[in-house]
Amino acid sequence: MCPPFLLGLPAYHLCMQDKYDIPFKHWSLKVGRADPQTGERPAFWGEIVAGLDDLTQSITNLILTPLGSVPTEPLKGCDLQPYIDRHPNIAIPQIQRAIWDAIAMWEPRVTVSVVRVYEAEYARLVAEVHWQPVAGVLDDQQILTVPLVAGEERLAS
Repeated sequence: MCPPFLLGLPAYHLCMQDKYDIPFKHWSLKVGRADPQTGERPAFWGEIVAGLDDLTQSITNLILTPLGSVPTEPLKGCDLQPYIDRHPNIAIPQIQRAIWDAIAMWEPRVTVSVVRVYEAEYARLVAEVHWQPVAGVLDDQQILTVPLVAGEERLAS
């Protein structure tokens, strides 16, 4: 519930949950991406994701974050740019390795069992990551499919 003094302010001043009131051990702020098909952005601000949703968002962010784009952690992310316009036989194994290495380095809460990259359609690659939380986080294996699309750019083979 927003305090009364915030109710008449613009959208960017809307309430955010106090981090000390969040009852989850694993959580982060919800990240919104435009839908690649429609271009629509989600309408939320200050929402959180927790548990499996937090881990899924973290893995997705790692895969779609170019190396060097996080100023305080320049090695965080995947270096997928060199594989744009490369033949799938060359690009796919390298992309799989980059994704595996990024998750292994930056997301200690999960264990990856398989990373599979395939062409969903011509010049459109998709990464499928089979993972499960490490003991103490959760025990169910999860499968995450990530279209390798960033805005209008596409990771082409």
